[in-house]
Amino acid sequence: MDANTFKAVFDRVTFGEDDFHELMRWRILRILVVLPHYDAWILEHDAKLADQIVGEYHQLNLTTVPRLTTVADGEEALEMLTHRTFELIIIGMRVGEISPAELAERAKALHPEIAVLLLLSSRSDLAALGDDAPPSEKPAAIDAHFLWTGDSRLFLAMIKYMEDKKNVPHDARDGRVGVLLVVEDSIPFHSAYLPLLYGEMMTQTQRLIAEEMNESEKYWRMRTRPKILLARNWEEALDFGQTYSGALIGIVCDVSFRRGAVTDERAGFAFIEQLRSMGIDVPVIFQSSDEAMALEAERLGARFQSKRSADLHRGIRRFILEELGFGDFVFRDSRGDEIRRVSSLREFEIALQSLPAATIGYHAERNDFSRWMAAHGEYRVARRIRAVQASDFPDAEAHREFLSRAFREVREVRYRGRLVEFRFDDPGAPGAVARYGSGSLGGKGRGLAFFNALLNAADLSQSFAPFRVEIPRTLIIATGEFDRFIEEHGLPPEGVSSDDALYRAFLAAPVHAELTAVLRAVIDREEVPLAVRSSALLEDSQSTPFAGVYSTYMIPSYGGPEKRFHLLHDAVRLVWACTFCEEAAKFRDSSGVGREEEKMAVVIQSVCGREHEGFWFPRLSGTAGSLNFYPVGPMERDDGTACIAVGLGRSVVDGDRGYLFCPRRPTVQWSSEEARWREGQTHLWALKNSEDPDATGAGGPPDLSAGESSTLERLSIRRAETMDVLRHMASTWDAVGERLVDGIDTPGPRVVDFRDILVYDWLPLAPLLDHLLRLSRSAMGIPVELEFALDWKGFRSDEAVFSLLQVRPLISKVGKATVIPAMPEDAHLVLRSGRALGHGIIRGIQDVVWVDPDRYSPEETESLRDEVAAVMEELAAEHRHAVLIGPGRWGSRDRFLGIPVSWSQVRMAKLIVEAARGPGDPEPSQGSHFFHNLVALGVGYAHVGTHAAGGFIDWDYLRRSGNGDSAVRHSRLENPVDIVMDGKNGRAWLVK
Repeated sequence: MDANTFKAVFDRVTFGEDDFHELMRWRILRILVVLPHYDAWILEHDAKLADQIVGEYHQLNLTTVPRLTTVADGEEALEMLTHRTFELIIIGMRVGEISPAELAERAKALHPEIAVLLLLSSRSDLAALGDDAPPSEKPAAIDAHFLWTGDSRLFLAMIKYMEDKKNVPHDARDGRVGVLLVVEDSIPFHSAYLPLLYGEMMTQTQRLIAEEMNESEKYWRMRTRPKILLARNWEEALDFGQTYSGALIGIVCDVSFRRGAVTDERAGFAFIEQLRSMGIDVPVIFQSSDEAMALEAERLGARFQSKRSADLHRGIRRFILEELGFGDFVFRDSRGDEIRRVSSLREFEIALQSLPAATIGYHAERNDFSRWMAAHGEYRVARRIRAVQASDFPDAEAHREFLSRAFREVREVRYRGRLVEFRFDDPGAPGAVARYGSGSLGGKGRGLAFFNALLNAADLSQSFAPFRVEIPRTLIIATGEFDRFIEEHGLPPEGVSSDDALYRAFLAAPVHAELTAVLRAVIDREEVPLAVRSSALLEDSQSTPFAGVYSTYMIPSYGGPEKRFHLLHDAVRLVWACTFCEEAAKFRDSSGVGREEEKMAVVIQSVCGREHEGFWFPRLSGTAGSLNFYPVGPMERDDGTACIAVGLGRSVVDGDRGYLFCPRRPTVQWSSEEARWREGQTHLWALKNSEDPDATGAGGPPDLSAGESSTLERLSIRRAETMDVLRHMASTWDAVGERLVDGIDTPGPRVVDFRDILVYDWLPLAPLLDHLLRLSRSAMGIPVELEFALDWKGFRSDEAVFSLLQVRPLISKVGKATVIPAMPEDAHLVLRSGRALGHGIIRGIQDVVWVDPDRYSPEETESLRDEVAAVMEELAAEHRHAVLIGPGRWGSRDRFLGIPVSWSQVRMAKLIVEAARGPGDPEPSQGSHFFHNLVALGVGYAHVGTHAAGGFIDWDYLRRSGNGDSAVRHSRLENPVDIVMDGKNGRAWLVK
């Protein structure tokens, strides 16, 4: 994807799809009113013109209120027009020495695009104007004539009429907005109709706005309301009807109006028959002073309203609500009797599932469904529904399914990629990230909301078929709920002695009633397991990411709604509590962040995967980063890297065994086939998704306060094979030939190497990750790290779902301008690494904490961890920084791969070194929460291999200055050393 394509994607994120941001491009912002002082005073004080316009706009939530300027005569108006710009000029009949027609012509000579309306102050002006004169004989420079009736809504109608007239050629293209056509040649009547029609239109718009779930959608609703066009003769009406045939939603039509040079007493009937002969069939209401015309209107299947009736306005309003679908949808039985009423798309979708088949047929024959959709702004789906007949389906159930799918797709398209407000009547907006509560979404929540929009705009499912690329269904509880909970219950308690006591205090305090209802709605909606994740303000930030410092809890889908609700209730409070836990406090201290600066939002997501013999997990999970810290062969640092494993992603983010590859060069291997056999994944993490009396205590729910693992199980890869999930993800080790054999159809040890996917392209995972890394890096402006999960059904790839779980910045707080000196000879170095991350010079380090490789044992890493932590605590008390050196992976949860320290236990380190011991060692760390925090805090990170080219460590030098007899040694150097990190070349060294 090139830069222009990226820009197009980001433009869609910013402005939305289908160019709806370009609707209503011509807006009236400034209005010049030309009226005698008396008329102006009457309008201002009797009608309160300015106040009424402002009031109408604010009541309707219209965003831009026009500014009114009033002058007394035409000459003054022309003088003002010479140095100021107006979009609309409203002229009275008496404008001084010049006529209204002359003023209109001279105004348009100065500003050709200006709209000019003539406002008649009384019916006596009609005679002077000649109301019966054809439009062709009226001044051409005047766009329309209106009669002041005392209805302040007339001014709103005049403004909106001109905006509609200017915008409709662009906005109604391809049926993006609807058009209501008014055919009326009488100035008094169209001056009465338009305020009524616009008032109802705006009321309907407000009703639809109330259904929307975010501000951008409300703004979209205002811009996509139907346009109203006024035709004053046969020629205008027919031109509008033909031009906007695909957008017409209804017609309000006079019976008698001019057709050519004469008045045709039945022109309205002929006009509608002409449209129907062209295949244009929309709801119609006729009005006439001759009540005898009612029978002809009925023959044409249209409504009729007498102009002489006191019920004129009410009749037109009923037409708008009932025929155009602007009110509730009223479901009726075959006799026409009401059986149910709904007011929103969501209610309609629900009702449709249980309606009698006869009711569906009744409304389909009358095109009621398509009309109602058009009134709700869904013009394209309205045309789709209108194009089919009941006879096109084998039975009523097939017709019902078609309608359900159409309405469901409307909601999915509408909300996909959006950040919406949580609503109880529509808690499951598909494709959307929902938020509840005030305040911030937190770092993780912000990232999910943005990248949900980005994925939708990029439409990767089309480019990387068969993947469906998505963010899992997500609800974010914003930080305002955290603040409310903390304040209501006085948490955290003073003098709390331990994390356990902290968690107990939080679990003893209930959340308020409305949030309780929200959590119950989530449980009622979701039938799959849930992940409850932290989203602190500083988490995933570009300065202090706090990756992995806070907790994630998995909620299984078994046990019934009540048990699941209590688990979800506990999980939310435990995530809030972990804001104040010991690990987080130490991390904040080391980062210089005060406790008051951190707040916690909560992310609730459905878990990707499916159930296998009582356990829930995705086929594979992993991380991918923009930077390849250890490129080999043709790889480059910007090619990125990925680590994937079978099962839940804990195997990867906690530094367990996973499979490393470069997304841009997935066939280039870091290690030999034998190494992949010896070092491959042996276990996977899964969510326990069935009752287990032994594990949960007589069938009771798990105790989440026991930790993140309370609902998880570590299974063997051999167990995964019995579940029949390894196909396409593993090969077989041939001990005789000492080679890997594709697939798992032959006997032998299984090696998880994802060969079918990465080498044979069974799924386009590598190119998708490469594309996502570049897209995400471009969006954030810095290197990134992704977390993702992937699942598919059975052995088929055509139902594969790629779930993007998180995107966070991957940065190093080091000075790019630092000048790196030449590397000295090895005799002057304590260590040298050819695989390092970081850039800059850290001077004056006197402490080196190191694990003696001669005394290191993989079986004793947990005790070594405690010894390292104790030494580091002593250094923290003295505010001294150190270099940390040891075999294997630092921070791995797999104690056989390295010493499983947490960040708080090594927080005083300024350079962390992984020392290779020889064959069988795991690959260098590439991406985990532990590793990510080291990078983000500017801590140097290096790997020293077993070959001279990869680096060396002067163990004898350290032994001479080290104390203690255990494997963990602390060397306090007499002369300080300097840490030098050459980020450009990926090297680091320690100068004696």
